[in-house]
Amino acid sequence: MTLSEIHIPDPGFGPGDDLRHWPAEPGGRMRDSLFWEMIMPDERLGLQVYLYLTAHGTAGFNVCVWGPDAQPLALDLGGGKVPADMDFDDFAIEGLTVRQPELRRTAEVAYASENVRLEYRFEGVQDAFSYRSNPDGLPEWFAANRLEQTGRVSGFLEVAGRRVEWDRRMGHRDHSWGNRDWTVPHHWKWLVAYTESGRAVNGWIWIAGGEWGFAGSVLRADGVTVPVSHIEQRATYHDDMSQKRLDTTFVDVAGGRTEVVFERYGLIRLPTKKAATKKAVATEIWEAACDVTIDGEPGAGQWETHWPSDYLTHLVESRRR
Repeated sequence: MTLSEIHIPDPGFGPGDDLRHWPAEPGGRMRDSLFWEMIMPDERLGLQVYLYLTAHGTAGFNVCVWGPDAQPLALDLGGGKVPADMDFDDFAIEGLTVRQPELRRTAEVAYASENVRLEYRFEGVQDAFSYRSNPDGLPEWFAANRLEQTGRVSGFLEVAGRRVEWDRRMGHRDHSWGNRDWTVPHHWKWLVAYTESGRAVNGWIWIAGGEWGFAGSVLRADGVTVPVSHIEQRATYHDDMSQKRLDTTFVDVAGGRTEVVFERYGLIRLPTKKAATKKAVATEIWEAACDVTIDGEPGAGQWETHWPSDYLTHLVESRRR
């Protein structure tokens, strides 16, 4: 079956959806989250910047740089209130700035603190992809919509006395909007991998309410983005249930099969707290920076796991018995 013979659902977003979203009713709830990342196996580093903003003007972010050591090189947390007229085409809070010269195509992210400095200039190599275009769709507990996009990044990172220059190096970003219930899923794996030749995959495997679901896409060597049908997977973990190795086959809606292997070299545990109460959320999120192969071609990748905290504790304790 060729891609032209397959019906791909409409992504359900327009250019303006890379900007801030508002609730349908005045005084209602809405949340945007934006994310940029780059995994650098040659430097043994991982980088991510995560920003969220609510309709009430509450913003928060983390800037993380990590490697093989137990402690991250940087884990900066910030946030505060922003005015109603501030949007993601020109956004600034506590040393973090975001600009989007061309919505759904380019982004400029900069950050400076005592711990880390970076300039991250992103240009998409594919059209922004929506998880609503996957056969399983996008569950409402996760987001109203979500775009994912792989691209080339220029700029630099300075951390722990090191400076790393980027010259159109591969990276990834996403933007989701809607109200998320973090406690609904039993588990998920979020995945991104890319090679310097331009191949890339993005995937999401979730278990919630007794059901499995899959989302993501494959950026083929010919430059065509194909939605994922499902992802075959086999994961191995360390005794603390942190990521070790993940063997996957991305099966796309055209019947293509892409073999992707993730092997962790760095790990960071993200702080998870409700901004309003400062209380811990009953979930754990772990980010693994990985050596990757895509159909045997070396590359880089990120493997995120989400667990309910009590269940994760039980899994770890059961391995020690």
